Amino acid sequence: MRKTYTILGVIAVVVLVIYSLIPDSFFVEKVYPLEEGVFVTNYDDRSDGGFSTATLAMSDSSMKFECMLGADTTVPAWCGMLWNFDPDTLEKFRNWIFVDSVIFDVETSGTDEILVKLWAYDPDVTDLKKPKTFRLLMKEVKVSGGRERIVVPMEQFYTPDFWYEDAQVDKELNKRHQESMARLEIAPGWNHPRGKSFSIVFHEVSVKGISNFWFGAVLFAFLGITIVAVGFRHHKKNEDKDD
Repeated sequence: MRKTYTILGVIAVVVLVIYSLIPDSFFVEKVYPLEEGVFVTNYDDRSDGGFSTATLAMSDSSMKFECMLGADTTVPAWCGMLWNFDPDTLEKFRNWIFVDSVIFDVETSGTDEILVKLWAYDPDVTDLKKPKTFRLLMKEVKVSGGRERIVVPMEQFYTPDFWYEDAQVDKELNKRHQESMARLEIAPGWNHPRGKSFSIVFHEVSVKGISNFWFGAVLFAFLGITIVAVGFRHHKKNEDKDD
């Protein structure tokens, strides 16, 4: 019996060693160019009496977003653009649980910072009819102007305090819910001046992560080892009873 457990232990160690030697296997998921079923749009505050403007123009190889916050400081101002991964409200969200970074190939002008926002479906708080109840994950991203490749690690996205207040959510409910990503949003940085236009040309947007295939294979191997070990243990008990 000890010999059997020793063999199983050696097999487990070998599995772990092999797993540690396997190079990371990455996957990449495109956000732009747009895939079928994804909707992208721009928005501004004009429908609420504001004076901001936002435009979105697409060509064969790029997408240009322009935005200017209204100059009148007596009224709130906002503008931005939004990728909707579930425009038909069928709860077909993107599973980004293994995503480790969001990557932008962009060309910027007129600004040194943008806000990147991810909105995730949170089953504890999200009402599909109320967009603000989707969980907000946000990151302020510095841009240098001109064309650049920007990589934003997922771990840097955070849920700001104002979201908990706006959605009336307990701060203890802090799970990220990357398995249910609903939208990606781009907005002006916090200190972007009123009345100044800025633009972003998107050449490519994608997310990258580490594939879970080999992790699953290791779990399956350990499940097999466990089943064999338990089987031998029960077999030994039965033999002892017969004796």
